Amino acid sequence: MKELIRKIFRGDGILWFVILSLLAISGVIMFSAISSSAYNHDNHLLPFWGHLKHLFMALAVILIVHQFAFRNIRLFLLLIPIASLLLLILTPSLGRDVNGAMRSITIGGFEIQSIEISKVAIVILFAEILGFYNTHYKKPMALKPFCIMSGILGVFCFLVMIQNFSTAFILFMVTCLMMLIGKVSFKYILSLIGVVIVVAGLFIGISYAFKIENGITKRVNTWIGRIDQYNAKEGNDKESATIVIDDKNRQIMNSKIAIANGIQPCGPGNSVQRDYLALAYSDFVYAVIIEEYGMYGGIFTILLYIIILARAGKIARQCKQEEATESLLVIGLALNIVTQAFINMSVATELGPVTGQTLPLISRGGMSLLVTALSFGLILGISAHNKERIEKEQAATLPQSEENTEPFETETETETETEAEIETETLNNQE
Repeated sequence: MKELIRKIFRGDGILWFVILSLLAISGVIMFSAISSSAYNHDNHLLPFWGHLKHLFMALAVILIVHQFAFRNIRLFLLLIPIASLLLLILTPSLGRDVNGAMRSITIGGFEIQSIEISKVAIVILFAEILGFYNTHYKKPMALKPFCIMSGILGVFCFLVMIQNFSTAFILFMVTCLMMLIGKVSFKYILSLIGVVIVVAGLFIGISYAFKIENGITKRVNTWIGRIDQYNAKEGNDKESATIVIDDKNRQIMNSKIAIANGIQPCGPGNSVQRDYLALAYSDFVYAVIIEEYGMYGGIFTILLYIIILARAGKIARQCKQEEATESLLVIGLALNIVTQAFINMSVATELGPVTGQTLPLISRGGMSLLVTALSFGLILGISAHNKERIEKEQAATLPQSEENTEPFETETETETETEAEIETETLNNQE
């Protein structure tokens, strides 16, 4: 039985525990948080069954993907960045409007969110580039290849920013960290960050100053409005003890009320604020977790994401020197998931402006769940490969040590026998 479980759930056991815990939390909390969506259906359980279906699909994706060795699906993975780029180009013109931006496109009856695919695509692409350079070159990256990489990153981030600024920010920061780990010169990375800050600042400043409302500039006012609203909250709290809940702050205020209720947890399925939080099942699901399970539920959720990063670091270190691509891929995917999780939780606790990021593997969503599952499948696949390789290396060294001990014992016995014969002969001669 244990052998069967090991074959089904390959790779890092602790990481599997975290994944199954997140899926279990998602199933339990969604039964409560999805209530606002349930009211819109004749069958109130229909949204929950739909989410449960997506959870099982996510688990199936992890189980299938992690069975393949990275080298066997490497060429297939390289198709993901190409597909992602095409989808990012097509979505603004052919996509469906979601919260004021074109974020999804329907192909063959399936709704695809291009920015979700880009989260994995850009990590795969840069893991390949940096891994190739680290494997074949024994010197720091030159300026020319770095400029090419920066150009590719700029194109992806610009196309993602049209749909969601926070996602573009996450991808940019994760990629910069991958460059740093991939031994790219620190001064090059700082220069890239400086150029991006200057260009983005000029673009946003000009768009806001001249009230340009074409294409991507339509989103500028939304970004600035969210930041202004976040910066103004402290001043409003000091000026007046009375807090007015309006359409602008409704989400975040109800989230704060839910977290305050968490001082005395109401228990599973008893959340009150879920009925007032329009996005209780996605952007603000962390607030519902705290309201129902209190501080311990909130801390436990945070620890799960920290463990993901810690285990990814261990898996990356286990990769051989010539497996730099696999190592960087694991780190990049884990950083992506954990960064998104902490941004989501910071929004729910009002430690940052509203961004629209979901809580990975917990929030409701088909495409986001499947993309996160793909990331975990790749990480576990590399972990399983490392584990099998280490076990083979240990097994190969064990017989050698046994063989080395046998001659030593035989040799010692022979020497003892020879000494005994010499003593016997000496006694005979004396007689």
